[in-house]
Amino acid sequence: MIHTKKNPKLRYFLNTDDAVAEVLDFVTIIGILILSFSILGLVGYPILRNAQEARYIENTQKSFNVLADNINKVALGKAPSQRMEVKMYGGALKVTGASTIQINATNSTNKEITLEGPTLLRSLENSVGDTVVAYEGTGVWIKYPTGTVLNAYKPLFTSHSNKILIPVVYVNGDSYVGGNGISRVTICPDKPCSPEVFFYSNMSNLTVTITGNYSSGWKEYFDKKMGWEVQSGSFTVTGRLNTTKNLDVYILKSNLYTVIT
Repeated sequence: MIHTKKNPKLRYFLNTDDAVAEVLDFVTIIGILILSFSILGLVGYPILRNAQEARYIENTQKSFNVLADNINKVALGKAPSQRMEVKMYGGALKVTGASTIQINATNSTNKEITLEGPTLLRSLENSVGDTVVAYEGTGVWIKYPTGTVLNAYKPLFTSHSNKILIPVVYVNGDSYVGGNGISRVTICPDKPCSPEVFFYSNMSNLTVTITGNYSSGWKEYFDKKMGWEVQSGSFTVTGRLNTTKNLDVYILKSNLYTVIT
Protein backbone atom coordinates (compact mmCIF):
# COMPACT_ATOMS: atom_id res chain seq x y z
CA MET A 1 0.00 0.00 0.00
CA ILE A 2 1.20 3.52 -0.85
CA HIS A 3 0.90 6.05 1.98
CA THR A 4 -0.16 9.37 0.53
CA LYS A 5 0.95 11.25 3.66
CA LYS A 6 4.54 10.37 2.83
CA ASN A 7 3.99 11.06 -0.88
CA PRO A 8 2.62 14.59 -1.24
CA LYS A 9 2.92 14.55 -5.04
CA LEU A 10 0.69 11.48 -5.28
CA ARG A 11 -1.74 12.99 -2.79
CA TYR A 12 -1.89 16.11 -4.90
CA PHE A 13 -2.44 14.13 -8.11
CA LEU A 14 -5.31 12.13 -6.62
CA ASN A 15 -6.97 15.27 -5.29
CA THR A 16 -6.96 17.01 -8.67
CA ASP A 17 -8.90 16.46 -11.89
CA ASP A 18 -5.81 15.02 -13.61
CA ALA A 19 -6.61 11.50 -12.41
CA VAL A 20 -10.14 11.70 -13.79
CA ALA A 21 -8.81 12.99 -17.12
CA GLU A 22 -6.32 10.12 -17.39
CA VAL A 23 -9.09 7.54 -16.78
CA LEU A 24 -11.38 9.22 -19.30
CA ASP A 25 -8.61 9.27 -21.91
CA PHE A 26 -7.96 5.58 -21.35
CA VAL A 27 -11.68 4.70 -21.62
CA THR A 28 -11.97 6.81 -24.78
CA ILE A 29 -9.03 5.03 -26.43
CA ILE A 30 -10.50 1.61 -25.55
CA GLY A 31 -13.87 2.70 -26.94
CA ILE A 32 -12.29 3.86 -30.20
CA LEU A 33 -10.45 0.56 -30.54
CA ILE A 34 -13.60 -1.47 -29.91
CA LEU A 35 -15.54 0.66 -32.40
CA SER A 36 -12.78 0.28 -35.01
CA PHE A 37 -12.71 -3.50 -34.64
CA SER A 38 -16.51 -3.60 -34.86
CA ILE A 39 -16.54 -1.57 -38.08
CA LEU A 40 -13.78 -3.78 -39.50
CA GLY A 41 -15.81 -6.87 -38.66
CA LEU A 42 -19.05 -5.51 -40.11
CA VAL A 43 -17.66 -3.86 -43.24
CA GLY A 44 -14.10 -4.95 -43.84
CA TYR A 45 -14.53 -8.71 -43.50
CA PRO A 46 -17.31 -9.01 -46.10
CA ILE A 47 -15.22 -6.94 -48.52
CA LEU A 48 -12.21 -9.18 -47.98
CA ARG A 49 -14.38 -12.28 -48.31
CA ASN A 50 -15.92 -11.04 -51.57
CA ALA A 51 -12.47 -10.25 -52.95
CA GLN A 52 -11.26 -13.72 -52.00
CA GLU A 53 -14.30 -15.36 -53.62
CA ALA A 54 -13.79 -13.33 -56.80
CA ARG A 55 -10.20 -14.59 -56.96
CA TYR A 56 -11.41 -18.17 -56.45
CA ILE A 57 -13.93 -17.76 -59.29
CA GLU A 58 -11.24 -16.37 -61.59
CA ASN A 59 -8.90 -19.27 -60.76
CA THR A 60 -11.68 -21.79 -61.36
CA GLN A 61 -12.58 -20.20 -64.70
CA LYS A 62 -8.94 -20.38 -65.84
CA SER A 63 -8.64 -24.02 -64.78
CA PHE A 64 -11.88 -24.86 -66.61
CA ASN A 65 -10.54 -23.23 -69.79
CA VAL A 66 -7.59 -25.63 -69.60
CA LEU A 67 -10.01 -28.43 -68.73
CA ALA A 68 -12.12 -27.64 -71.81
CA ASP A 69 -9.02 -27.74 -74.02
CA ASN A 70 -8.26 -31.25 -72.82
CA ILE A 71 -11.84 -32.55 -72.85
CA ASN A 72 -12.32 -31.25 -76.38
CA LYS A 73 -9.27 -33.21 -77.55
CA VAL A 74 -11.19 -36.35 -76.62
CA ALA A 75 -14.45 -35.02 -78.06
CA LEU A 76 -12.72 -34.32 -81.39
CA GLY A 77 -10.96 -37.67 -81.46
CA LYS A 78 -7.49 -36.16 -80.99
CA ALA A 79 -6.89 -38.10 -77.76
CA PRO A 80 -8.38 -41.38 -76.48
CA SER A 81 -8.71 -40.15 -72.88
CA GLN A 82 -7.61 -37.37 -70.53
CA ARG A 83 -6.92 -36.91 -66.84
CA MET A 84 -6.82 -33.44 -65.27
CA GLU A 85 -6.59 -31.83 -61.84
CA VAL A 86 -9.07 -29.22 -60.61
CA LYS A 87 -8.64 -27.00 -57.53
CA MET A 88 -11.72 -26.81 -55.32
CA TYR A 89 -12.67 -23.98 -52.95
CA GLY A 90 -15.25 -25.50 -50.64
CA GLY A 91 -17.92 -26.13 -53.27
CA ALA A 92 -18.98 -29.16 -55.30
CA LEU A 93 -17.43 -30.64 -58.44
CA LYS A 94 -19.94 -32.86 -60.22
CA VAL A 95 -21.42 -34.21 -63.43
CA THR A 96 -25.00 -33.01 -63.50
CA GLY A 97 -27.84 -31.37 -65.40
CA ALA A 98 -30.36 -32.23 -68.06
CA SER A 99 -29.45 -29.77 -70.81
CA THR A 100 -30.29 -30.82 -74.37
CA ILE A 101 -29.55 -29.89 -77.96
CA GLN A 102 -31.74 -30.28 -81.04
CA ILE A 103 -30.71 -29.53 -84.62
CA ASN A 104 -33.20 -28.98 -87.45
CA ALA A 105 -32.78 -27.92 -91.07
CA THR A 106 -34.62 -27.77 -94.36
CA ASN A 107 -33.60 -30.40 -96.94
CA SER A 108 -33.43 -30.18 -100.73
CA THR A 109 -37.15 -30.96 -101.05
CA ASN A 110 -37.95 -27.93 -98.86
CA LYS A 111 -39.01 -30.13 -95.93
CA GLU A 112 -37.90 -29.40 -92.37
CA ILE A 113 -36.22 -32.41 -90.81
CA THR A 114 -34.52 -33.16 -87.49
CA LEU A 115 -30.84 -33.86 -87.88
CA GLU A 116 -30.24 -34.46 -84.17
CA GLY A 117 -32.10 -34.73 -80.92
CA PRO A 118 -33.27 -33.66 -78.61
CA THR A 119 -30.05 -35.14 -77.23
CA LEU A 120 -28.64 -34.80 -73.71
CA LEU A 121 -25.58 -32.64 -73.21
CA ARG A 122 -25.33 -32.30 -69.40
CA SER A 123 -22.41 -30.49 -67.80
CA LEU A 124 -19.38 -30.71 -65.55
CA GLU A 125 -19.75 -28.08 -62.82
CA ASN A 126 -17.59 -26.60 -60.06
CA SER A 127 -19.28 -24.26 -57.58
CA VAL A 128 -17.59 -21.39 -55.73
CA GLY A 129 -20.06 -20.04 -53.20
CA ASP A 130 -23.24 -19.36 -55.17
CA THR A 131 -21.38 -19.03 -58.49
CA VAL A 132 -21.04 -22.00 -60.83
CA VAL A 133 -18.38 -22.58 -63.48
CA ALA A 134 -19.39 -25.27 -65.97
CA TYR A 135 -18.21 -27.14 -69.05
CA GLU A 136 -21.13 -27.75 -71.41
CA GLY A 137 -21.35 -28.28 -75.15
CA THR A 138 -17.53 -27.86 -75.59
CA GLY A 139 -17.71 -24.39 -73.98
CA VAL A 140 -17.17 -22.95 -70.48
CA TRP A 141 -19.93 -20.95 -68.80
CA ILE A 142 -20.03 -18.91 -65.57
CA LYS A 143 -23.39 -18.51 -63.89
CA TYR A 144 -23.58 -15.86 -61.16
CA PRO A 145 -26.14 -15.71 -58.30
CA THR A 146 -27.98 -12.94 -60.18
CA GLY A 147 -28.70 -15.39 -63.00
CA THR A 148 -26.27 -13.77 -65.44
CA VAL A 149 -24.37 -16.29 -67.57
CA LEU A 150 -21.07 -15.44 -69.26
CA ASN A 151 -19.26 -17.48 -71.89
CA ALA A 152 -15.63 -17.88 -70.76
CA TYR A 153 -14.57 -20.37 -73.47
CA LYS A 154 -16.25 -20.48 -76.87
CA PRO A 155 -17.94 -23.72 -77.98
CA LEU A 156 -16.45 -25.43 -81.03
CA PHE A 157 -19.15 -24.46 -83.50
CA THR A 158 -17.31 -23.90 -86.77
CA SER A 159 -18.69 -22.19 -89.87
CA HIS A 160 -16.72 -21.72 -93.08
CA SER A 161 -18.20 -20.90 -96.44
CA ASN A 162 -21.13 -23.28 -96.86
CA LYS A 163 -19.81 -25.81 -94.35
CA ILE A 164 -20.73 -25.92 -90.66
CA LEU A 165 -19.57 -28.23 -87.86
CA ILE A 166 -21.72 -28.65 -84.74
CA PRO A 167 -20.38 -30.62 -81.75
CA VAL A 168 -22.85 -32.68 -79.70
CA VAL A 169 -20.95 -33.72 -76.57
CA TYR A 170 -22.72 -35.76 -73.90
CA VAL A 171 -21.01 -35.59 -70.47
CA ASN A 172 -21.85 -39.02 -69.09
CA GLY A 173 -21.56 -40.18 -65.47
CA ASP A 174 -22.76 -39.25 -61.98
CA SER A 175 -19.56 -38.43 -60.05
CA TYR A 176 -19.59 -35.93 -57.19
CA VAL A 177 -16.88 -34.55 -54.89
CA GLY A 178 -17.21 -31.72 -52.37
CA GLY A 179 -14.84 -29.70 -50.18
CA ASN A 180 -11.41 -28.14 -50.59
CA GLY A 181 -8.23 -29.33 -52.24
CA ILE A 182 -7.32 -31.01 -55.50
CA SER A 183 -9.74 -33.29 -57.35
CA ARG A 184 -9.12 -35.27 -60.52
CA VAL A 185 -11.33 -35.47 -63.58
CA THR A 186 -10.81 -38.44 -65.87
CA ILE A 187 -12.46 -38.59 -69.29
CA CYS A 188 -13.04 -42.09 -70.71
CA PRO A 189 -10.94 -43.95 -68.09
CA ASP A 190 -11.84 -47.53 -69.04
CA LYS A 191 -11.73 -47.43 -72.83
CA PRO A 192 -11.02 -44.78 -75.48
CA CYS A 193 -13.91 -42.57 -76.54
CA SER A 194 -14.54 -42.57 -80.29
CA PRO A 195 -16.53 -39.66 -81.70
CA GLU A 196 -18.86 -40.16 -84.67
CA VAL A 197 -19.44 -37.74 -87.54
CA PHE A 198 -22.80 -37.46 -89.33
CA PHE A 199 -22.92 -35.61 -92.63
CA TYR A 200 -25.93 -33.88 -94.22
CA SER A 201 -25.67 -32.14 -97.58
CA ASN A 202 -27.89 -29.61 -99.33
CA MET A 203 -29.36 -28.22 -96.10
CA SER A 204 -30.70 -24.69 -95.48
CA ASN A 205 -32.35 -22.67 -92.70
CA LEU A 206 -30.46 -24.42 -89.93
CA THR A 207 -31.72 -24.13 -86.33
CA VAL A 208 -30.00 -25.20 -83.10
CA THR A 209 -32.12 -25.31 -79.93
CA ILE A 210 -30.48 -25.68 -76.51
CA THR A 211 -32.23 -26.04 -73.17
CA GLY A 212 -30.71 -25.85 -69.71
CA ASN A 213 -29.29 -23.57 -67.03
CA TYR A 214 -26.89 -21.79 -69.38
CA SER A 215 -29.32 -20.93 -72.19
CA SER A 216 -28.91 -17.16 -71.70
CA GLY A 217 -25.16 -17.56 -72.27
CA TRP A 218 -25.86 -19.60 -75.39
CA LYS A 219 -28.14 -16.79 -76.55
CA GLU A 220 -25.28 -14.30 -76.42
CA TYR A 221 -23.01 -16.79 -78.18
CA PHE A 222 -25.42 -17.40 -81.07
CA ASP A 223 -26.17 -13.69 -81.39
CA LYS A 224 -22.76 -12.04 -80.89
CA LYS A 225 -20.28 -14.73 -81.95
CA MET A 226 -22.17 -16.66 -84.63
CA GLY A 227 -24.33 -13.79 -85.94
CA TRP A 228 -27.49 -15.93 -86.01
CA GLU A 229 -31.06 -14.89 -85.34
CA VAL A 230 -32.09 -15.80 -81.81
CA GLN A 231 -35.32 -16.71 -80.04
CA SER A 232 -35.24 -17.46 -76.33
CA GLY A 233 -37.32 -18.38 -73.31
CA SER A 234 -36.48 -18.84 -69.64
CA PHE A 235 -34.49 -22.06 -70.08
CA THR A 236 -34.32 -22.44 -73.85
CA VAL A 237 -32.72 -20.68 -76.80
CA THR A 238 -32.88 -21.26 -80.54
CA GLY A 239 -30.22 -19.97 -82.89
CA ARG A 240 -31.25 -19.80 -86.56
CA LEU A 241 -29.02 -19.53 -89.59
CA ASN A 242 -31.41 -18.33 -92.27
CA THR A 243 -29.87 -19.09 -95.62
CA THR A 244 -31.03 -20.53 -98.92
CA LYS A 245 -27.50 -21.66 -99.73
CA ASN A 246 -26.87 -25.38 -99.79
CA LEU A 247 -25.18 -26.10 -96.48
CA ASP A 248 -23.00 -29.08 -95.70
CA VAL A 249 -23.73 -29.85 -92.05
CA TYR A 250 -21.34 -32.00 -90.02
CA ILE A 251 -22.52 -33.18 -86.59
CA LEU A 252 -19.76 -34.48 -84.34
CA LYS A 253 -21.17 -36.70 -81.58
CA SER A 254 -19.19 -37.78 -78.52
CA ASN A 255 -20.19 -39.72 -75.42
CA LEU A 256 -17.66 -38.81 -72.73
CA TYR A 257 -17.81 -41.00 -69.65
CA THR A 258 -16.47 -38.84 -66.81
CA VAL A 259 -15.14 -39.88 -63.39
CA ILE A 260 -14.30 -37.43 -60.57
CA THR A 261 -12.09 -38.53 -57.68
